[in-house]
Amino acid sequence: MSKGRRVGSGARLVKAPAKHPAPDPLQMAGRIVATLADAVVVTGLDRRVLFANAAAAALFARELAELPGMAIAELLVPAERGHVVQRQDRGFAGEGQRYQTRVVRPDGEERDVAVSSAPLMLDEELLGTVATLRDITDQKLAHDTLARSEARYRNLVESASDGIVTLDANGRFTTVNQASEQISGYLRADLVGQHFAPLLPDEELPKALDHFQKALSGESGLFETRFYRKDGEVRTIQVTYSTPKKDEEVLCLIRDVTDQKLLQEQLIQSEKMSAIGQLVSGVAHELNNPLAAVSAFAQLLLAEKQFPPDQRTAAETIYAEARRASRIVQNLLTFARQHKPEKGPIALNEVLDDTLELRSYELRVRGIELRREYDESLPETMGDTHQLQQVFLNLITNAEQAMERADARQHRLTVRTRRANAVIRIDVEDTGPGIPPGDMERIFNPFFTTKPPGTGTGLGLSISLGIVREHGGRIWAENLGGGGARFVIELPLLAPPRTGEFPAAQTIPAVSEPLHILVVDDESAVQLALQRYLVGRGHRVETTGSGTDALERLRTARFDAIILDMRMPDRSGKEVYEQLQQADPVHAERIVFTTGDVVSEQVQRFLKGTGRPYVAKPFEFPAFDAVLPAKRQS
Repeated sequence: MSKGRRVGSGARLVKAPAKHPAPDPLQMAGRIVATLADAVVVTGLDRRVLFANAAAAALFARELAELPGMAIAELLVPAERGHVVQRQDRGFAGEGQRYQTRVVRPDGEERDVAVSSAPLMLDEELLGTVATLRDITDQKLAHDTLARSEARYRNLVESASDGIVTLDANGRFTTVNQASEQISGYLRADLVGQHFAPLLPDEELPKALDHFQKALSGESGLFETRFYRKDGEVRTIQVTYSTPKKDEEVLCLIRDVTDQKLLQEQLIQSEKMSAIGQLVSGVAHELNNPLAAVSAFAQLLLAEKQFPPDQRTAAETIYAEARRASRIVQNLLTFARQHKPEKGPIALNEVLDDTLELRSYELRVRGIELRREYDESLPETMGDTHQLQQVFLNLITNAEQAMERADARQHRLTVRTRRANAVIRIDVEDTGPGIPPGDMERIFNPFFTTKPPGTGTGLGLSISLGIVREHGGRIWAENLGGGGARFVIELPLLAPPRTGEFPAAQTIPAVSEPLHILVVDDESAVQLALQRYLVGRGHRVETTGSGTDALERLRTARFDAIILDMRMPDRSGKEVYEQLQQADPVHAERIVFTTGDVVSEQVQRFLKGTGRPYVAKPFEFPAFDAVLPAKRQS
């Protein structure tokens, strides 16, 4: 047997593959270069093209055959030629290069390319450079578009007036815009990487964490909270949140609404005061009616010649307290209603007394001694009584609250007036803790307050400053040496108009003969008091509590005077007067009005329009003697 491998009958002979000659490396390299998607350009030492592939011809939009021998400079935009020469020189020196440049096509179209080049050596001899070029025009355009978009986004975020921040899943700041720095007082470097919790009061933290968890879960929402600025000031912010990346990032839009809320509170307060004004206007009439009766009967008792001395003292007390209650009602009306600025002759000592009357009870119960140091020879000046009362009330109330915060056995409020050359100076001094030096320059700023939240709007002193300036004066604050603060107002001393510039009140001669008088008032006590007084003066008096009944009597009888109340349940004094003007103008010209609401602008306009005299409730009986006719007119 043969020692070789035996092949069975079922086996097939496999033919060995034919052998091909080994490829030429240079030829293969040439084919590879020719088929590359990137452009390949070989440049000689003379900076002309030695070789280029089809991709290069497509890049330059030229025929492949016209590229060899072409100067590289012809393929570049003029602005790039110097830059490419420098790069080629470094390549000739043996240094590989990576850079970007711009080529130009025959039709003028420019394309951006990324170049990677290296020196071309053959047998250690430098022949030139070989470079690959990739068209990146579209990529660069997209990059530039993205960069512009990002720049616009950054500018939008940085120029926003609201704070814009992002938080990671752990509640740490990741981005902070410029407005956030202004709102918080912190630099972004102080905030980035820090948790938001230390910025919030303890009572606000549970709510904020709950909303943060909702935001992480993909919800959007809005809530209000308070936070601490870097300087310790507590501000109110409104936070709108959303989730760019669920469970990863929270985006918050933050708006400081502190001033807005204060304005809203001020508007609400203004609306409340307007409602109070309307309420007090009605209440004043109802209150002034019984006060008028009390005052009138006290006057009747005091007019009794045989009145016992001990009872006279009681009547005098009743009369004095009725007048005091009347002043309080009038002062309440003054502060509850809005008044247009109207400057006229004023006595500042009286304005201060009227204002202090409103706070006298509070001063007593707080144990604050009130000291008035008035210059009794102070002349009148020109001003708006209501506006100046508002200024004085602000200063007095602030002084009370300041002394309430200071520990002392006895506090004192001093109100002082004096003349200083051409100005009148008003001082309001307290024995409180004084004004912190850092706050002295800010106390007249709108919304600045040192009071706890909810107890002040920070507008009182700024409004006072505006009123004083409207009067041509100055206001400032200073600390006293022994503790406490002093607010000083200086008002120019303006002489009231000369006599005759304002119409003088008409003087009526004293009663010389009995009159037939009709008293129309729905308060029976007022009717009775007036009837007793007028009958005692010798007049014949009829009374009624109905405007309708009064019109019936005036149709059947003649009266020398009609004392008519402005407000009655069935028919008002205004309605009675207007009907008489049409049907009985003679009686209309004999009306004397009485009213308990002399502050109402509507009532004042009506009374002024009629030209008829009026007596305010509670009244002094001699006021009727001055306005009733001197003789019978029936």
